[in-house]
Amino acid sequence: MRSVIALAVLAACCASGFGQDKKDAKGDPDRWYKPELGISIQKPAKNDEWEFKDHGLFTNSIVAVSHKVDHVFIELFSQDKASGLGSYDPKAAAEQSWKQFATDANFKDAKKVQEIKAGKLPNGGANNPMAYFLDLTCKDKGDRSLEIKLWCFVGKENQNFYKVFVIGDEGMYKKYQKNLDLMLGSIQILKIPK
Repeated sequence: MRSVIALAVLAACCASGFGQDKKDAKGDPDRWYKPELGISIQKPAKNDEWEFKDHGLFTNSIVAVSHKVDHVFIELFSQDKASGLGSYDPKAAAEQSWKQFATDANFKDAKKVQEIKAGKLPNGGANNPMAYFLDLTCKDKGDRSLEIKLWCFVGKENQNFYKVFVIGDEGMYKKYQKNLDLMLGSIQILKIPK
């Protein structure tokens, strides 16, 4: 129940229009930094194949890092710790995400590549928290075959809830794994300034 509430609050907060900074405080165009959400991500330096976007597959994400030609991107979601809520349940959130993909009319033929399991983001991303990992394949309404990888976790530094998606056409994760894992490893969770 908590994860359902958390997901609903996540959608509402993200849809409320947080502004997007595309550079960090030092003006680095390859790093996206959002102090009030306690998160940053870096795209490959001096690599014009990748760009920051407002969103990828989901309109309520806070940012996406997208390949300019191929259909593959990393998409980030953030949820402030709600008052009165003891803590978030990342495993329940991953399970709820699976149910949404399996039952949503916008997706079909959803299959888990493996069972949801505890793990870490590649290269110690997001300061190496314990995350729950969902790996699935499905088709969208246009019959495009997709690979979707999702990590759900609570940031140790600020107790916010985060979702990190890698979404792409079939085979894109393997094709761009070096760059994707580099970007996933660059995610930083930070204390939120008061």
